[in-house]
Parts: sequence; C-alpha cells; structure tokens
Amino acid sequence: MDEFSLVRKCIEGDADAYRHIVERYKDRIARVIYSMTNSSSEVEDLTQEVFIKAYRSLPRFKFDSSLHTWLYRIAVNHTIDYLRKKKLTKIFSLDGIDEWLLGRMRGTSSPESKTPEEINRSEVKELVEWGLSKLPRDAKAILVLREYEDMGYEEIADVLNISVPAVKSRLFRARTQLKKILTPALRGEL
Repeated sequence: MDEFSLVRKCIEGDADAYRHIVERYKDRIARVIYSMTNSSSEVEDLTQEVFIKAYRSLPRFKFDSSLHTWLYRIAVNHTIDYLRKKKLTKIFSLDGIDEWLLGRMRGTSSPESKTPEEINRSEVKELVEWGLSKLPRDAKAILVLREYEDMGYEEIADVLNISVPAVKSRLFRARTQLKKILTPALRGEL
C-alpha cells in the first residue's frame, strides 16, 4: 500500500495502518536521530516521541510532500529541540572517539581480527564521525541528511525548511569546515 493511502487510513482511525508506517520508517528515523545525538540510549525514546508527534499531526498532513520527508522534518526538528533543551552545543558526543584517537596516537587502536582494508575503513568512518562532532549543529544536520541519508537538495530543503540555494550553500560550507577539521588528522598531526 502506498504511503498516502496509509496516511488516509490512519486519519480515518485505522491503527494497523499506522503500525505499517512505523515499521516502514522507524529504522530510517532512528538512524537520523542517532547520527544527530550519537547516543543509542536516547534513540529509542526520541524515535517513539517522533512517531507520537507524527501521529498527532497526521490530520494536518497536506499530501504535498512525501511522508518520509515529512517524518524526517519532524525527527530533525524534534531532535534539535531535544538537544537545545539539554543545552548541548554539539550533536555527536565524543564518547569512544577520543579513546580511539588516543589509541591511534599510541599505535594501539587496530584489532588483530580485521583485515587492513577493514581497519582502514573503520578508522576513516570513526575519523569522519569525530570530525562531524566538531561541526556546528546546522552543518552536522545538513551533512547527515545529504551524505548518510542520501537525500536530494529539494528534500533537504523541505526537511530543514530552507531554500535549495541555501541547502547548496550550507552544504559547501559544511564540507569545507569538515575538510579543515579532518586535514590535520589525515596528515597524522593529531
């Protein structure tokens, strides 16, 4: 069943239809929330809150954007609000990443059970996550939506409620900032 039919059924009171929506999108929404908070302990609660908020807002769904774009917008806004309430200035915590960097500097961070290619991919991923943690909230959000969620410019504009030129400009600035943060680490200067 297509997403608009599911929305219509939900508005008519079909709880089973909403269960289908939750099942279809919960992993994607959880992934976005995790990438913004880097806290697995908060993901489940925040995901549930997003779907409760979405359920209550369904009667106001305008059918002018896709359901997943609408859900992403709710998830991003809800997570940003949550982080603001907690007065967090960074989206990723540094738990584990600082330990990895210290281990890397000491030369003790590579497990014997992985191939060199797996170690390299794992190190790059962790290094990028560390770099993302250093970015401002807005830059982090736009990079996550584009690079991790593979959203197009128009979708990102819908989610963040900004124009497409603003998306392109912010993405350019965010990528430039991330490159500036990562360059010393890639050169081994950390």
